[in-house]
Amino acid sequence: MKAIEHAHFGRVEARAPDGADAVWEGTARLGDDEVEAQLWAGPSSEPDVDELDALAACLTDLSALDTAARTALRTYLHEDRYFIDFHVEELEDSETLARLVRDAAGEAVGADSFTAAMRLSRVGLWLGDLSDGAPVILDYTFDPDLSDQILAVKSTRDGTVVSVDWES
Repeated sequence: MKAIEHAHFGRVEARAPDGADAVWEGTARLGDDEVEAQLWAGPSSEPDVDELDALAACLTDLSALDTAARTALRTYLHEDRYFIDFHVEELEDSETLARLVRDAAGEAVGADSFTAAMRLSRVGLWLGDLSDGAPVILDYTFDPDLSDQILAVKSTRDGTVVSVDWES
């Protein structure tokens, strides 16, 4: 197993013996929030300083990625309200949702306000052979104490969104 020392990630042994494995875990700052971050590698991953530098830059400029991701989330939720409607129906005890319903004043909870209430809970960084063209995955949740549903925004290192996927 080949290892590399990296300024941000420290010692990275970027080859997981079986399947995908987190080879680094830490946090990143987004405004006042601290967000979990993980670097993932697979059986054929090889450490590459340039790739690690680019992925580390994603964590240091997380606000730019968050802005692009939230634009994609708003578009996704405008086109398909089911994620919003699911939470409206299922989260009776959510104070955040009660506020959004109250603010909607008899209308449906809007995609813009719902997106603004979502929180970035985790950043997944995927080394080359696992990335499938989207080495950065930002997991967004709504009221995570009451719901395990996630909208995963998959993007390139430069913040170009590849997809938004509903996961749990």
